[in-house]
Amino acid sequence: MGVLLIPIVLVALWVVIVFNNTYRTCVRLANGANLGYEAVFDLGRPYLKPIAVPRLEDGTPIVRDSLWSIKITPTTIYGLSMAPAIDERGYRFAWRNDVGLVLETDNPTVYEHLVAEAGHANWDIDINNVGTQWLLNELAERPDFEVGRCPTSLITW
Repeated sequence: MGVLLIPIVLVALWVVIVFNNTYRTCVRLANGANLGYEAVFDLGRPYLKPIAVPRLEDGTPIVRDSLWSIKITPTTIYGLSMAPAIDERGYRFAWRNDVGLVLETDNPTVYEHLVAEAGHANWDIDINNVGTQWLLNELAERPDFEVGRCPTSLITW
């Protein structure tokens, strides 16, 4: 029994250590937010792999859904979620530290104002539509961004 149990415990321990080390990292952004993972383990996704999301300093996700298009500027984060949280087509959002989260469907005037004021987005990245996972990996490789460990929930679903 012990011969079977020891390898299982070692594999489980390895998974916890690797996931914990990998999914607690985040990139600090100039606008006061972080780009990091929602949790260490996501019980609602394949292979328990969490999604990358824009987050506040305390680890609270600004938007919890998978983002297809995300734009980040020194003041604002805005983009498009493909999740049917509001309707089947997804939704557009904008976030600025002093305003908070604004959905286009709830307040189109403020949304348009935030996006218009945001300025040039995503530095010198030439790809028009990027997701948070791709952008997190790209920014983590750049020397001008601070990559650290952020408070991250252990489990989400």
